[in-house]
Amino acid sequence: MRSAICMMAGTGLSFAGAAAPVAATPRNVVVTGGEISGFAADGITKYLGIPFAAPTGGAARFSSPRPAPPWPGIRQAHGHGPQCPQTGFLPAPLSTGPTSEDCLSIDLYVPDGTRDRNLPVMVFFHGGGYTDGSNSQYDAPSRMVAEGNVIVAIPNYRLGPFGFMSLPELAAESGGATGTAGIQDQQAALRWVHDNADAFGGDPSNVTIFGESAGAGSVCTHFTAPASDGLFGKVIIESGSCAKSPLVPSNRSDSFTRSQQYAESVGCGDPATQLACLRALPAAQLLESPIAQFDELPPTWIPSIDGVVVTRTLDTALARAADRRIPIIVGNNSNEGALFVAESLANGRIPDAASFEHYVRISFGAFADRVLAAYPLDRYSSPAAAQSAVITDGLFACPALFVSRIARDTGHAVWQYEFDEAAFGDANPLLPGAFHAGELPYLFTSLMSLPIPWTGPSDAFARQMQRWWTTFAHTGNPNGPGSPPWPAWPEPAGQSSDGPVLTMRATGSAMSYDFDAEHNCGFWDDYGPVP
Repeated sequence: MRSAICMMAGTGLSFAGAAAPVAATPRNVVVTGGEISGFAADGITKYLGIPFAAPTGGAARFSSPRPAPPWPGIRQAHGHGPQCPQTGFLPAPLSTGPTSEDCLSIDLYVPDGTRDRNLPVMVFFHGGGYTDGSNSQYDAPSRMVAEGNVIVAIPNYRLGPFGFMSLPELAAESGGATGTAGIQDQQAALRWVHDNADAFGGDPSNVTIFGESAGAGSVCTHFTAPASDGLFGKVIIESGSCAKSPLVPSNRSDSFTRSQQYAESVGCGDPATQLACLRALPAAQLLESPIAQFDELPPTWIPSIDGVVVTRTLDTALARAADRRIPIIVGNNSNEGALFVAESLANGRIPDAASFEHYVRISFGAFADRVLAAYPLDRYSSPAAAQSAVITDGLFACPALFVSRIARDTGHAVWQYEFDEAAFGDANPLLPGAFHAGELPYLFTSLMSLPIPWTGPSDAFARQMQRWWTTFAHTGNPNGPGSPPWPAWPEPAGQSSDGPVLTMRATGSAMSYDFDAEHNCGFWDDYGPVP
């Protein structure tokens, strides 16, 4: 997602300069580990950089998170903690701060005067393909917090090889857990929220988890992780695939193979000494291997179904959770693929007929010939447009529909949407239409310390999106006063037709009943991997 923010800053959206600092007003709270001091800004109270787990370097690298050591006195929670070590999507990604293996911190954004208000808590998992991103990028959900009367918590979690290394030696020392350290970090953050929410005026029994891209994939993964049961009660899945996607958890054997290839690439190929070798290398050296990067190739760093932390497939997980009837919002953007095409351009790869075929073949394997036949280049204005359509339909829109069907069939209340607001217009040559991550500036009032300058209908639309999300956190239903109706999918009653999809636009949101046909989902029903 960081690359999306970088690209936004260089296009038609006119970001203002960073807001002038607001005089800090101490707001002291006692949490696990000790006392912290927050500060008032933007009409809310912020508590930044709170450790929820111990440093993860040295012998702790790749291991399960441990409790954060207590601190003496009052800790100033006035600045974001370091980012976790990471690579970027772009040749020179914009950093929001230093990186460190002491990165497991959480930021909290709290309405003023909430100490005894028992408010919903919304925990946001950032995106970035499991290789990139941090909580410091999402530094102002201020209006969502102030007007929606919710607490928003945003944790860091380990990324790339640090979060998803999967080796037999690692499994042997950790009771079988492997390839899931990043998910365990998120679980540790959720436990921290459960243990500390009431200190901020939050209700630990009313937690919504939401995320975008890999953050949405993380939300899905918590359905499949038994230790996450009971730590959340509602979910919002934004542009992240729970099924039929390269980012869904892989089987243990494939995870071992990918991590072994990576270890060999950094000079740690001997299985007898592999783990010690990897732990001894400097963090920066672990990120130099091309295998550490997220590119258009099938990703190396995704969670593993290790049988300990992640034990279930999505269909099994939703069926098991059906007794709790977890409400679900799931959706996609109407031109998700535009961002990924733009990233290829930024990396010097100009889409043409050959590169389109190459992308399809490395992404879809044995299914590639069918994809090429279903998306012929002569149907599109350019190879870039064809590639964008394949990505949008195959990796986002139809997987969202697939998840809605599973959720409906297993008894969950589900609301599906398609975000269709083009921040830069449909004809923008770099990021046309509602591209991947394009909904985030309508939910957050600042990204990477850059205020979002919406006015008029765009500002009203942003408030509406924030209202849908926060109303859902309060009640488990996005419908509320002042919002256009958004019907849930009907429960199956002897038939299995799809439910309505809310098309979200600043000019007027409306229900769609032909989402399946618009995105060629009948074709993509045959594509795996499936849950």
